[in-house]
Amino acid sequence: DESLFVYDCSSAEKQPLGEKGQDGKGTDKGSDDILAFAFSPSGDYFALTDNNKRLILFRTKPSWECVSVRFVNRRCTSLVITAAEDKIFVADKSGDVYSYSITEPQADGKLELGHVSLLLDVALSPDDRYILTADRDEKIRVSLTKAPYSIVSYCMGHREFVSKILVIPNCPDLLLSASGDSTLRLWEYKSGEEVHCCQLSTICGSQATKPEQ
Repeated sequence: DESLFVYDCSSAEKQPLGEKGQDGKGTDKGSDDILAFAFSPSGDYFALTDNNKRLILFRTKPSWECVSVRFVNRRCTSLVITAAEDKIFVADKSGDVYSYSITEPQADGKLELGHVSLLLDVALSPDDRYILTADRDEKIRVSLTKAPYSIVSYCMGHREFVSKILVIPNCPDLLLSASGDSTLRLWEYKSGEEVHCCQLSTICGSQATKPEQ
């Protein structure tokens, strides 16, 4: 079926203004702007989160359909779906990462780990063994996915916020990171060792700006 699938976020369920979320705090009214989204590795699932603190899960095969609409505690900055396609990991502005089940699409989220600074990106190794998180305070943390309190390493070297991280699909032991310090860095992330640093400012000029506070 090659017909176009359209989903209007403004028509999705909204959490009543003032209703308390999972953290016991009241909610505030947001917009329908999409803040983060991701496909699962196979493309069978698609998830997005918006400014109304909704996490919306879609199944794409045999045809697109909305599976669930759940509410997150705080506005999110990034999300990723596991290779096993059983969980969604969501990073938020408070520095926390929650997991949400795909196999139980109505289940609440589970707190997995936290930073003291705003999280800007989250990634997984291709085998789902490691979860990697990047924050506004120059740090990249590598943890065990099944035991996120167990920190494997830190990738330290950036001098500004880390805006994006990517485990290279064909080189699963290597991580690429981009930062407000105008560098692109390559890491052996399990040891935290920096392999190479590319100064992007020498290529395209320094245009990095601080992320939204």
